[in-house]
Amino acid sequence: MSSEARFVGLDAGRDGNEAWVRPTGEVWKMDAGEAGMTRAAETLSELHPQLVVMQANGNFELPMAGILVTFGLPVALVQPRNVRDFARAIGRSSRTEQRQAGLLAQFAELVQPDATPLPEEQVEELRQLKGRRLEIIQMMSAERSRATTALPALEKEIQ
Repeated sequence: MSSEARFVGLDAGRDGNEAWVRPTGEVWKMDAGEAGMTRAAETLSELHPQLVVMQANGNFELPMAGILVTFGLPVALVQPRNVRDFARAIGRSSRTEQRQAGLLAQFAELVQPDATPLPEEQVEELRQLKGRRLEIIQMMSAERSRATTALPALEKEIQ
């Protein structure tokens, strides 16, 4: 693995997430939802980026940022206006000229904003909540499986 610094622009949306890595130019799309976000965080962890930049729209990036932080990745949430001003400054005011993730990666590489700090206590709390949620999902899945083979008298109790 190269020791070259990597900067990631991550565009989180309702239909999925797109990551763009600079300076390598790697691009990939992930499904929306927790499974897609977790896979994205795992992949990004393997890259060891210097910074992951996301636009702070107040919607889909917040759960993604939470997952990235639990993986120990440095995340910067930047204001949309700063990204628009940056795009204009480099002559790329059209969103169709470069995908948003690419623009965010370039912003990360050239501007290098500070990672959004999150106290270790909150990170640990997020990790524990994530773990507990996974345990509950697994228990629910086991109970659904059990309900299909249970006696009718027990089926209602299981549900």
